[in-house]
Amino acid sequence: MAAEKKQILTVKNIRNVNTENILQSIIRNRNTTRSILAKENNISLMTVKHVVDDLIAAGFLVEKESANADVGRNPKVLELAEDYGNIVCVNLTSEDEISFLIYDIHQNLLTEKSLILSGKDYKAELLAAVRKVKEELAGIATETVGIAVFVPGAYDSEEDQVNYDLIPAFKQLHIRALFENEFGIKNIQILHDVFAAARSEYDSLNPEMESQFYFYCGYGVGGYFIHKNEAVEGSGNMAGEVGKMLVSMDGYGENYVTLEEIVSISAVKKRMQEFGLDISFTELLSLHQAEDPLAAEIMTPVLNTISRVLYNLLWVYNPTRIVVDSCRDGYSNLITEHFRTFMEKMKNDAIPIYAETRAAKYDEYHMMRGCFYMTRNAWIEETADSIQ
Repeated sequence: MAAEKKQILTVKNIRNVNTENILQSIIRNRNTTRSILAKENNISLMTVKHVVDDLIAAGFLVEKESANADVGRNPKVLELAEDYGNIVCVNLTSEDEISFLIYDIHQNLLTEKSLILSGKDYKAELLAAVRKVKEELAGIATETVGIAVFVPGAYDSEEDQVNYDLIPAFKQLHIRALFENEFGIKNIQILHDVFAAARSEYDSLNPEMESQFYFYCGYGVGGYFIHKNEAVEGSGNMAGEVGKMLVSMDGYGENYVTLEEIVSISAVKKRMQEFGLDISFTELLSLHQAEDPLAAEIMTPVLNTISRVLYNLLWVYNPTRIVVDSCRDGYSNLITEHFRTFMEKMKNDAIPIYAETRAAKYDEYHMMRGCFYMTRNAWIEETADSIQ
């Protein structure tokens, strides 16, 4: 488990925390007064004055007369300068398309585009997508304050390298360097898709108080454990790669294969071909729900394997809840229900273990909420650190 970091308090980092909290309050409320900022953040008016004056002098905030007072003198309100800002979220999790979303600083969606890939030259098509992002940004008046790049595997920041199991072209690419050169900003967040989704799910319910294991099973398989608001990434940032676990499954003999090779959507489709079933994955799920014998023969070993893995992970991490997600809602719902049934059968163990199990709340792979919030927070931290 990740050790909790003890921060040594200094005048500078206390000031940074106050600055970050004030910026968060202003973004959350759209506009607010100095007295409200003091009350919300439990700091003195004098502290608010020092921070706010510096943010105004640096051009991040403006102070205006309020038009909302009923009688007497209108109080002054603070809001972000109109230049700030927009955040771009780029989704590189598919071999078939590159999509991007542009949000304003309050997470209002400004534009959304997808580009279908030919599969001939990934880097050339990625650069074409970057040009399309720039064209869209040219029509937006605000400054770009951060770019989140959503990738389908672990990211090594020292090597600037993404795990290239799913998209082999990543082996030749240094994603952060490419985006920094193209956009000329430093706030480039390269985010493991599973971590971003896990973060969004965790923040949706009682953050800080609970622990969560997030399990994703789509064309790739991954997971993330978050405990007391800290993500457990491991020494090599590989802790979320549960799809690489070696497992055995009924019908595969004594050979061990990776979890991803037998429970991902791609693996199930391959199994369907072996059974001579020429239908879509969604149709297979519908047949399984209708208790079709052939669908059950294909899916039961897959679901049993997932349930065993999740049960073992309960003993490893002991989370408050398990969240199951997929790019196919029907698959995540099926896994969730199967695991709940499995846990019912296991409740008579000598030492039973419990966890809330639910399907994911958000369509994370469309909205990319986790990416947006982490990138905005990084900009807020960067802004606070720049104020002397």
